[in-house]
Amino acid sequence: MQLGVFVGLMIIAGAMIAFQSPINAALARSVGVYNATFVSFATGVVLAGIVAALTGGGGSLRQLSSVPWWQWIGGALGVAYVTTIIVAVPRIGVTTMMVAALAGQLTTAMVIDHFGWFGIEARAMDWRRAMALPLLAAALYFMRR
Repeated sequence: MQLGVFVGLMIIAGAMIAFQSPINAALARSVGVYNATFVSFATGVVLAGIVAALTGGGGSLRQLSSVPWWQWIGGALGVAYVTTIIVAVPRIGVTTMMVAALAGQLTTAMVIDHFGWFGIEARAMDWRRAMALPLLAAALYFMRR
């Protein structure tokens, strides 16, 4: 696939997160923060299980016993992220939450890219990439004004 297709898919994924955030916050008002997190992940697990069953999963679960420990923490990171969003959205709004989350994601992603952590190809930090950080900080500042 071409680069533009992946960028387009990520724009759509970002839009889904923007919808997911207030939906999960509304669910939390009805059932509580941790129950909402549970329901969000439970429905995700069911859907992921159906997709895996229909597609063959794209690999073998038999390999799980041999993967490094850090490959197991993605789900826990997701729970922390979704729970934090559920708590933050009613207090700071969806836009500020998204910009703040993006600032954390972008900063961390630049470090991961620069050092090539987790088996990805290293992509060196340069001044163009570094300029995104103060611009994003400015966006966060103006969102809160």
